Amino acid sequence: MTAAREQIFAYIKENLEIDDTEVVNELITEYCLTVKESLGKILTSLEESDGEGLYRAAHSLKGCSGNVGHQAIHELCLKLETAARNKDFAVAAEIHAQLQQIIAEM
Repeated sequence: MTAAREQIFAYIKENLEIDDTEVVNELITEYCLTVKESLGKILTSLEESDGEGLYRAAHSLKGCSGNVGHQAIHELCLKLETAARNKDFAVAAEIHAQLQQIIAEM
């Protein structure tokens, strides 16, 4: 298990008070699928210069990440929301690259 997965695992067990290891692992698996789906939406929004779509995808990913305690992705999504509001697609692309790197390490 990677360090990020271990952190999420511990957060879920402690803060959501779920003691069933199988359930926690299922939640992590679902989170990872959601992250990949959100990254796809972020990329599509970047390619289409769709600030509103980019904001929605960043906001959704931020919420999911906060719910499982993945602080690094949560914080990057806050920045991505700001970039989306400002239609600063260059900054958004940089943040997308950072998100991809973090997720690759999961």
